[in-house]
Amino acid sequence: MLELKNKKLAPLFLFFAALMWSTSGIFTKTVAWNGICLATLRGVIAFTASAILLRGRKIRLNRQKVLAGFCYFVQGTLFMCANKYTTAANATVLQNTSPLWIILFGVLLLKKRPTKLEVITCACLFLGVAVAFAGNMGGGGWLGNVFALVSAVFYAGVFFLSKGENADPLESLCIGNAMYFLLVPFCVTNEAVLNTTLPQWGFLIAFATLSGVGAWLCFTVGIKHTSALQANFITMSEPVMAPIWTFLFLGETLAPLSLLGCAMVIGTLLVYHVLSTKHA
Repeated sequence: MLELKNKKLAPLFLFFAALMWSTSGIFTKTVAWNGICLATLRGVIAFTASAILLRGRKIRLNRQKVLAGFCYFVQGTLFMCANKYTTAANATVLQNTSPLWIILFGVLLLKKRPTKLEVITCACLFLGVAVAFAGNMGGGGWLGNVFALVSAVFYAGVFFLSKGENADPLESLCIGNAMYFLLVPFCVTNEAVLNTTLPQWGFLIAFATLSGVGAWLCFTVGIKHTSALQANFITMSEPVMAPIWTFLFLGETLAPLSLLGCAMVIGTLLVYHVLSTKHA
């Protein structure tokens, strides 16, 4: 289930995941719901979809799957909150400091040193992300930036824990989204939720389906055939696309420095893909 016959297409699925994740800023900025309620709606719908895909399969819980699910849950909640308190560009850029944590997890837990290509790529990506972030320094609040930075740790955990014999990304996705049911009681009494109109519900469900179901299902397909670090590098195209959506639909400005940073990220990803393919 959700197997990819042509493994060379795995990076494309990860790119599609990043593309759908990048739309989160549009949805969080255009509704009155708080970040927790948005994350909960997305999680409940994603749980339903993943449970349907897993029907008939006997899920065997283990520590790695549960921890990965917990990382899904925490990073998703923190990221939705970050989008409410800072710009979409800042939220995605800061969350994508995650490669540093993946490298650190690999060194500390697996005693695995990154390759020279991975270190150089990581450094170039961070430089591009830093330039893009510098271009957005005029907007966003410190609380949202903190949420995004903390979410990066758990975002890295999703990638790191989705690899190995004991891992199953789809089962972890289901486990993580099941945790959102704990937050449902806090959401059904929320005033903004109670005052939501029918058209707004349609808009919210579309958002949840796109970024919570479509994106993560693409991720579960692509992560199976790439390393945790390579997958994370590919999805770092998200902070490039997020400010473009909010610029087009919400009027959030794009500074020249931000455009330069975005170009650096894209260029680095293209070079990394070419070089990693040659050495594969």
